[in-house]
Amino acid sequence: MKKIVELSSTDHKDLKLDAQAAIQIAAKQQTLNIRISEVAQCAANFPVFFMSNVATGNWALSGLTSFVPNSNLFLSEEKWLATYLPIMVQTYPFFLVNSSTEEKGFTIGIDEDSEALSKEHGEPIFSGENKASMHLSQVTSMLEADIKNTVHTAQFIELIEKLELMKALDMIVYFNDGTAQNMTGLHTIDEDKLQLLSAQTLEELNKKGYLVQIHAMLISLYQINSLIQKNNAVDGLDKIRQVKFETTKDKSTI
Repeated sequence: MKKIVELSSTDHKDLKLDAQAAIQIAAKQQTLNIRISEVAQCAANFPVFFMSNVATGNWALSGLTSFVPNSNLFLSEEKWLATYLPIMVQTYPFFLVNSSTEEKGFTIGIDEDSEALSKEHGEPIFSGENKASMHLSQVTSMLEADIKNTVHTAQFIELIEKLELMKALDMIVYFNDGTAQNMTGLHTIDEDKLQLLSAQTLEELNKKGYLVQIHAMLISLYQINSLIQKNNAVDGLDKIRQVKFETTKDKSTI
C-alpha cells in the first residue's frame, strides 16, 4: 500500500531515486491512469476505458496494458515500447497531494515505501543545499501543470455520466488451451446513445473538446488486437485465441 506524504527537503534530504523508477512501477501496472489530455496519445497504443476505483468509487480514465494482473506488455528489457509514456509513470514516485498549510492548495507528495527510493543508490532528490534536483524540478512542473488536467478529467467524466454515455463491458479472454478468463469493471462510450444526442449537446461536447476524446476511446478498443499479438509474442505467457467484449445488450468479438 502506498504511503504518500508531503515531500520535505528536511525529512527526505537523504533519499535517492533509482534512474529506472518509472520503468519499475510501469512493469507492474496492468492499467495506467491517464488524464483527458492524454487520451488521444494513449489510444494510439493501448485500449482506454473508464474504470472505477474499488476503494473510493471514483471514476478514472485508464489504459489497459496487459491481460495478466501486475504485468505490462509495453515493457521489454527495461525499455518502454509504446510511443507515449503517461504522466503518472513519468512523475512516479511523486504525486500531487492536498497541502497541509494552504486550504484548497496542492503540494508535492512522495511514496515513501517505493522500491525506487533508497539512501544508498540512485540520484539525490535534493542537492547539498536542500535544493530540488533537476529531475525533481521537472517533475514538479509536470505535476503543477497536471492540476488543470485533473480537473478537466473529472469534468469530462462527470458530463459523460450525466449524459448516460457509459457502457459496461465484460472482457472475456479465450486461450488456445481452451480456458478463458473474464475481466470486469471496464466501461466505454455507448456509441448508440452517442448517436442519439441532440445537435445542441454534440455542439457542447465539441466546444469542450470532448468529441475528439470520445472517438479516440472508441477507436482505441481495436488496440486489443495489438495487445493480443504482444501477449502471444512473449515466451511463457498463455497464448490467446480471441478476446470477446460482452454487454447486457449485445456481444462483439475482436
